[in-house]
Amino acid sequence: MFVGISCGGEWWGLDAYRRVEELGFDGLFTGEHLMFHRPTWDAVTMCAAMAAVTESIAIGPAATIAPLRHPTLLAKEFTGVDLISNGRLILCLGVGGDYPKEFEATDIPLERKGRRTQESLEILKKYFTGERFSYEGEIFELDDVWLEPTPAQVGGPPLWLAGRQEPTQRRAARLADGWLPYMYTPKSVKRTFDFIREDAASVGRELPADYAWGVYTTIALGEDSDEAQKRADEHLAWRYNEPRFVGDLAGRYNVAGDVDACVEGLMEFRDAGTTHVVLAPVAAEGQTVMEMIDEVGTGLIPALRKATGES
Repeated sequence: MFVGISCGGEWWGLDAYRRVEELGFDGLFTGEHLMFHRPTWDAVTMCAAMAAVTESIAIGPAATIAPLRHPTLLAKEFTGVDLISNGRLILCLGVGGDYPKEFEATDIPLERKGRRTQESLEILKKYFTGERFSYEGEIFELDDVWLEPTPAQVGGPPLWLAGRQEPTQRRAARLADGWLPYMYTPKSVKRTFDFIREDAASVGRELPADYAWGVYTTIALGEDSDEAQKRADEHLAWRYNEPRFVGDLAGRYNVAGDVDACVEGLMEFRDAGTTHVVLAPVAAEGQTVMEMIDEVGTGLIPALRKATGES
C-alpha cells in the first residue's frame, strides 16, 4: 500500500519535508485554498519547495482547486514542479466550492466549477503530450497552443481526482489515473470504487493496472483512544469550519487511537480495495510537527507495513 502524508496546506518547514522522505513515506502532499478561514499556502509554491528538498518521494497537491486556475496556467506551473522533482509529481485535482469567497475573489462562476474542471482535465492531457493542439469547449477555446518545456514524465504526471460527489467520480472513471475521496468510510470508499469501475466500463474505458484507488483520512495517534478521537474530531471541526464534526459526525471520518487501533482502521480501507492512502496527522497537545511526523513514521508506518505483508 502506498502511504503518503499531507501537511494540509500548512508550512511544516524544509527540515520536516526532508524528514518525511527519510522515514520512508511514499508520498508528500499539501492541500490548498486561496482564501479560507485559516491560513493556507497555495499548492504550486508548496510543491516546488517539497520537490526541491527531496529526492525520491512522490510529491503533489491533495488537492489543488482546478477551476480557480486557467488550464494553461495549471499545465505550465505544475510542469515546472514535475521538472524540479525529476518526474515525481502526482497532480491531484479538486473541484472545490466549499468556500465560495475564493471563487468570487478570482472572478470564477461557482456554478461552472464542475465544467471548468472537466475541460481542464481534457486540456491538461493535451498539453502534456507536447504536441500543438486546438480545443473548443463550453468555457475554454484554445487555438494552436503548445507547452514547452514538457513534463519530466512522458505524457505528464498521473492525474488524480479528489472529491465526494458523483460527477467527480464519473470524471475519475473516464479521464483520471486515480481517485482520492475524503470524508469517506471504508464502506463508502468501496462503493465509489465499484461505481468508478462500472462507469468506466460503460464508456468502454479499461482502467490502467496502476490506477490509484485512494483515500485521504485524518489520523490521530495516542495511547488514550478517547483523547485521540476527541482531538481528531476537534481538528476536523476547526480545519473545515464545521461544528458537526464534534456533533453527529464525531468519530466517523478519521482514524484515531494507539498504533494497533490505527493500523486496524487503515486495514479496513485496504480491505475495501484502497491501494493509496494519504494521512493528515493531528498533533497531540504540545507536540511539535517534527515529533508528530516521527511518531507516525517510526511507529505507525512500520506496523502498517507489517500488517500488509510489506515489511
